[in-house]
Amino acid sequence: MEFQFANARLNIATQCVIINERSTQLDDRAFMLLHYLLQRRSQVCSHAELVKVLWPNTVVSDWSLPKLVSALRSQLNRAGLMQNCIVTVRGQGYRFAPAIAVSEHAFTGTLMGSAHGATTSSVIAQPVQVIAPRNTSILSVRYWLPVLVIALMCFIGLMTHSTEPAWELRHGEPSDAIGRILWVDDNPANNLQEKRYFERHRIGVYTVKTSEEALLLLQMYEYNLIISDMGRAQEPLAGLKLLQQLRAQGNQTPYYFYTLIDNQALLQVIADSGGQGVTTERPQLYGHILSHFSAKKSSLSD
Repeated sequence: MEFQFANARLNIATQCVIINERSTQLDDRAFMLLHYLLQRRSQVCSHAELVKVLWPNTVVSDWSLPKLVSALRSQLNRAGLMQNCIVTVRGQGYRFAPAIAVSEHAFTGTLMGSAHGATTSSVIAQPVQVIAPRNTSILSVRYWLPVLVIALMCFIGLMTHSTEPAWELRHGEPSDAIGRILWVDDNPANNLQEKRYFERHRIGVYTVKTSEEALLLLQMYEYNLIISDMGRAQEPLAGLKLLQQLRAQGNQTPYYFYTLIDNQALLQVIADSGGQGVTTERPQLYGHILSHFSAKKSSLSD
């Protein structure tokens, strides 16, 4: 079975993408992602749906999926794919690019066949299914059934006798949040007091440590405001470069710096780059941010 799209073919049996008759091996999750999007190409696949498919019964970070998508795009581009086949639908998820025609072909001879004779021209309708990774071993019923029974008994015992409250997933924002902040700082522990303050005012705060993580989350979610430090690791102007990159992409999300900057020339560069302000003190920061959300709330009520 193969999917033909743009100048590429995805071979289901080998987990390879053939581009310009050169084969590129995909790892298991990259293959599963591309195959799933191809099968559901008529619809947008949500972030939660894809995480459930790609990391079943596993808790992963918010940017695990965007990182996987970015890596797959890069691998396909390096292999010679002429079009970007994975489209980000901002605030919703991902889908296979609707502008790219896709056809499905079934093998008639050997598994791979020749470069041009291994497929038929007819389109085979297939039910949506996810192909498990090739190296996934299947345990025998004789092994896993007793294990499952023991695990179930332990779980029931814990639920019956434990006095600890049940674990629950903690969301990054209150249920009645009035907005979201993306906070970029390589030392997020320094801002815990400020984070709790904003959360008490019903503002969700999402923290990341690098510009790369910030850019990935901004592809997936809408944020009302960005707070950033300036220097990170070996990059003294990381925060400014992130601001300039966002503005170059057309992203006009309000951007504040929470750091000490006493260089007037740098302050002017920040203003010229589209930054909204720089503050070093908590009261100043609280005032700027709450004023922003108050103005937003007033404009919505009008």
